[in-house]
Amino acid sequence: MLNLMDNSTESSLIIGGLALLAVAIVVIVLFWRMSRQLRHRTSARPAPPPTPVEPAAAITPPPPVPAEITLEFIADTGQPLVFTLDKPALTVGREPDNDICIPASIPNADTVSKHHARLHRDQDDYIVHDLSSTNGLAVNGRQTLENLLQDGDRLRFGSVEAIFHRPLAGGSPAYHSEPGGAA
Repeated sequence: MLNLMDNSTESSLIIGGLALLAVAIVVIVLFWRMSRQLRHRTSARPAPPPTPVEPAAAITPPPPVPAEITLEFIADTGQPLVFTLDKPALTVGREPDNDICIPASIPNADTVSKHHARLHRDQDDYIVHDLSSTNGLAVNGRQTLENLLQDGDRLRFGSVEAIFHRPLAGGSPAYHSEPGGAA
């Protein structure tokens, strides 16, 4: 009798284990099918229509700027006298051997020394250097011996004023809050 009981307990444990295994398999299969159906539904959804984009407002371009680096003086007639800075180094003065010779038609030209200043290129920049002139060199109202130039800087050779123009890469000017200020 002891044998029968052991066999019946053993068989009920085996049957219970098999039933538990069957339930686990059914649950796994159901989860698998549900996840598959969910993936199928999300991939079958049509993409939402694209959002219409409003056209940008018209942009007014800035006024044209010189394509070259220049130094602009104003003659006594009121007409600009523009010199292109097309060499690595240039001199400014009244003597004809200067690269930029200040003509008598510029008001106060006699305040400019014979060899007043030198402009030289340093990579993409220009630097102005006083050549021990009699009446000095000023940039944006400040006396200086040497100064790095920026677009719109006002240079004064003695009492003669000039404006330095340098377009940025891409052809648009640098805008300053004041002459020689940061962009």
